[in-house]
Amino acid sequence: MAFFMGIDGGGSKCTAALSDGVSVLATHSAGGCNLHTVSFEGARSSVTAAVQGALFSAGVSATAVVAVCAGVAGAGSSDAVLKISRILSELFPCASVSVVGDTLVALEAAFPGGAGVVCISGTGSIAFGRNERGDIARAGGWGRLVSDEGSGNWIGQRAVSQCLRALDMGRSSILVTGIMEHWRIVTREQLVQRCNHQQIPNFAELFPVVMAAGRGRDPLACEILTAAGTELARIAQVVLRRLWVGRSSVGIAITGGVFDHSEIIRQVFTNIIRTDRPEVHVVTARHAPCEGALFLAQRDVPNIAVS
Repeated sequence: MAFFMGIDGGGSKCTAALSDGVSVLATHSAGGCNLHTVSFEGARSSVTAAVQGALFSAGVSATAVVAVCAGVAGAGSSDAVLKISRILSELFPCASVSVVGDTLVALEAAFPGGAGVVCISGTGSIAFGRNERGDIARAGGWGRLVSDEGSGNWIGQRAVSQCLRALDMGRSSILVTGIMEHWRIVTREQLVQRCNHQQIPNFAELFPVVMAAGRGRDPLACEILTAAGTELARIAQVVLRRLWVGRSSVGIAITGGVFDHSEIIRQVFTNIIRTDRPEVHVVTARHAPCEGALFLAQRDVPNIAVS
């Protein structure tokens, strides 16, 4: 029997899915593997753990896998593609290996081989789409220092900025307290030092703190979450306008941890899109991106019997 492996590798998590060509047999997740934010050895460790975990759960040998497709963050860099390909080729000596962007596998998970837009918000963010002619377009996703609007990193960074302003004004809030407690600091000076250190903090880890404050109706947190939904809608609108000039009943699938966990962000995003383009329907992606990677792995070897 032939088996297929699909991998979704992001900044915070790498998930591997194993299929027999009919159904998903096992999945396993490990740490992030974006080579823009982790070392090569860190990426190797995460990919290996995810792959071996899925194989072990299904009781399948790596040599039985005939095709692997990995969608990874940072795949716009040819060097990153070569490094991830090398890791996978070592893990799967008998398989064909392809490495693509994480945006493509997310799109395939939502609209296999078809037209649509996917807006992803996790550690980073991006909007990516394909129309009926096969034209593609993207917006956002240019990295945590200059882009990734509405992402977990963007939300955490904006939260710290808003907290510093609140402290300047002598105001306190649930959000300020939450960030200080999470980072185990007690003074504004320690907060400033933490954020301006040569090693950039992992601002994305503050997203759950902002979410908790938002549930407590903290005005700063609610404002940040609303702004995140607005920014994500804007990048999706860019892709819509580039691919569909006139009215078109197209779908936008939203996916990623930020969308999954924030009702405010989902509502704001949907309201803005529907106000601008009433014919567009916003849906939550029903399949995980690793399943989109499986679709591509199986498509690349259509003549292999699956049973």
